[in-house]
Amino acid sequence: MSLEPLPPRQQATRRWPVVGEREPEPFDPASWRLEVRGLVERPLALSFGDLAALPRVSRSGTIHCVTRWSRPGAAFEGVPLEALLERARPLPAARFVRFASGRGHETTLPLETCAGDVLVALAAEGRPLEPVHGGPVRTVLFRRYFYKSVKWLRVVELLAQDRPGTWERTSGYHNGADPWREERYALPDLDRREVERLLAGRDLSGRELRGAELQRRDLRGFRFRATLLRDARLGGADLRGADFAGANLTNADLRGADLRGAALDGVDLDGADLRGADLRGTAVRAATAACTTFCGPGGEDPARVEGADFTGADLSGLLDEQREFLRSRGVRGAEWGP
Repeated sequence: MSLEPLPPRQQATRRWPVVGEREPEPFDPASWRLEVRGLVERPLALSFGDLAALPRVSRSGTIHCVTRWSRPGAAFEGVPLEALLERARPLPAARFVRFASGRGHETTLPLETCAGDVLVALAAEGRPLEPVHGGPVRTVLFRRYFYKSVKWLRVVELLAQDRPGTWERTSGYHNGADPWREERYALPDLDRREVERLLAGRDLSGRELRGAELQRRDLRGFRFRATLLRDARLGGADLRGADFAGANLTNADLRGADLRGAALDGVDLDGADLRGADLRGTAVRAATAACTTFCGPGGEDPARVEGADFTGADLSGLLDEQREFLRSRGVRGAEWGP
């Protein structure tokens, strides 16, 4: 494992967890096209064969995912973005580059940020890109969180104005995405009085509560069904019997929380911190848990997971130490993956 310094709150892993979009776009090499359009003199529509025939370069670096894992030494091969732009000839008004997939996912970066750094990748680790990781073609940018690197690339568009991407619009992710500045989320726009009113009713189902400060609260039996709690602070909270079915707890701080008897069915726990939490008797069925933390280094501050039901939970994205911790505690009914 590389000893390269990592950005704040990132953990190194040899694994490449599948995070975000998981359903690949159907690929037909005969009809597939990569469009380079917008503020360019010469719009392009490259077939897969055209793209694959262009001169390639190899680049290695560290992938940084917003869900707190980093993968040093990731090796990719593909066509530098600047090679495509040289052919398309951006107009003087072009200041941003929009990348879009066939699935509708998009993100935008300043043109100056892309210079010399964005790779239109066709291979990883010496093999064609796997569909689950964005194959046949994706973008790779090491200097930003990986949500700025688009899977299943189909469109490169030059723009005069910035345009918030899919994750920025729908999940509150930061438009800058600089891992060294820890630009994971934009600042939440929460009305504290409205939050307190909702808490008084004990039902926060379906609400947007990104970054909510709820640590050490007595939230026993509360309803959080399908609540968006990305980056929420719930450390030390009493959540016994709470219903989180279908909620999004990405990157939530749940350290030391009491979750005994809670329902976490179908919850997104990617990047959540559960060190020291009490999960005894908790239903965690069909949850996803890429880079979820259940214990500290060397097994310190472990979560209590005796009797927790992980039936159908996808734990394939856990980092190695976390997988071994859960296995050592006899967790059953989980989809461990390769």
